[in-house]
Amino acid sequence: MSAFTDSELNDFLNRMLEAERAGARSLVAFMDDWPRHGTEWQTLRRVHEDEAHNCALIGEQLKRRGRDYSHATGEFYAKAVAIKGGRERIGFLVRGLKWAIREFEQALPRIADPEVKKLFAGMRERHARSAAACESVALPQ
Repeated sequence: MSAFTDSELNDFLNRMLEAERAGARSLVAFMDDWPRHGTEWQTLRRVHEDEAHNCALIGEQLKRRGRDYSHATGEFYAKAVAIKGGRERIGFLVRGLKWAIREFEQALPRIADPEVKKLFAGMRERHARSAAACESVALPQ
């Protein structure tokens, strides 16, 4: 498998930025499904912080590369907020996190830029941790 061209890598960065933004925006809506500062809310808040932080990190890489970054929000957001029920929404979020992990794993061998590679390796780990935390919330008590 060949390395991403500069253009392909910039497209990947922007696609992942849009996806992270969709996740972060969805989490703000999902947190309203749970009592403020309750266990579930706190878990979702931590996941939201990771998603928002990932947006900033991707934006920094695009700036470092001299590229504009997308201001769009990925299609995940509209699908996520259309779902009814707190646990159902979190289940959908877990599927989205696992999708992102697969995207990172497919892209990592093609990323030649060591800073971008390190970014997505770290994001893969944060998404795995977030998915596990969300799965614990989504399980019926």
